[in-house]
Amino acid sequence: MRVWGSRAGWTRRAGHLAEMAVVVVSLAVIVACLVVLGVLAFDPERGETWTSGLRPTQFFQELDTDLLDDYVGVVGVAHNSGDRVDATLEAIAYDADVIEVDVVSFDGQLYASHGVPIPVIGGSVFRGPPLAKIWIASAGAGAIKLDLKESSPAFQERLFSFLANRQGQRRVLVVSDNPSLLQRLAEREPSAFRIFSVGSADRLRLLDDDPAFAAILDGVSIRESLIDEEHAARLKARGLLIMAWTVNDLERVNELVRLGVDGITTDNLAILQLLGSQHHGGHPLDRLRRSRSASPPGSSPGGVTPAAVTATSAAQADRGRRRRRPRPEAPTRAGPRPASR
Repeated sequence: MRVWGSRAGWTRRAGHLAEMAVVVVSLAVIVACLVVLGVLAFDPERGETWTSGLRPTQFFQELDTDLLDDYVGVVGVAHNSGDRVDATLEAIAYDADVIEVDVVSFDGQLYASHGVPIPVIGGSVFRGPPLAKIWIASAGAGAIKLDLKESSPAFQERLFSFLANRQGQRRVLVVSDNPSLLQRLAEREPSAFRIFSVGSADRLRLLDDDPAFAAILDGVSIRESLIDEEHAARLKARGLLIMAWTVNDLERVNELVRLGVDGITTDNLAILQLLGSQHHGGHPLDRLRRSRSASPPGSSPGGVTPAAVTATSAAQADRGRRRRRPRPEAPTRAGPRPASR
């Protein structure tokens, strides 16, 4: 009887513990649901990120600053436009040279989204477009820029598989702040432009600290506030393309063009239209890659010499002098213009 009573006691205790566990889990689920509902109701921006992905902030603002003589060779990149199909098509209508797409992974697939879907319930609420869909929608731009928001081994394999299945279809720029990912990209997909994401001065110094890594790069995607004459000259002396982000006023665009920047990432459709109207005889990225194939004078695998920086600075100064004649109006598209926001 004692054994039986002991077993019955343990059974009752186990039952109570199971009931308590169910209650705790139920309460946790209820609290999580209330948090999600609260965010969706009172934080629309975060709620949008969790559900359909953050909407690109494209707008059209007339250009009221004097134009340079020309902007030939400067690529217009539509900031985050690839995160929505409608924004992608609008950017192409305004002559965007490159469609920028933020890339994340979820449930074994690649998606266009600035933020990673939240775990557990992400599959139920997230409705961001698959990367494959944006790839098709962006065909009219001629080039696509994949701004990677992850770098895990599984994510890399999905990315490399995605690119391998579409090899030769498009000019592809892959942007990451992860050096090992870009090094693997050089081995797996050598035709893609390898672009290092630079959001701080520390990341910029990495190019000097690790010249072997700098040597495998095609360029940098760099916060525009970090670009001055010295930094632009050093990057150019290395033979790197300079893609500046995010620039929405023409005055700053002009300053960056004079410094030798090769690409402008912008939300302003008027700037995309201005830059896209300048190109004749092929996509500007093709010319930039051909010009980069020649080693810059004075450069070496071990670093950048002062002579190379001085020569590059002089060339940039000359570029600015040649481009100071103002032009009264920005070029306009023939036919009806898409609605501006």
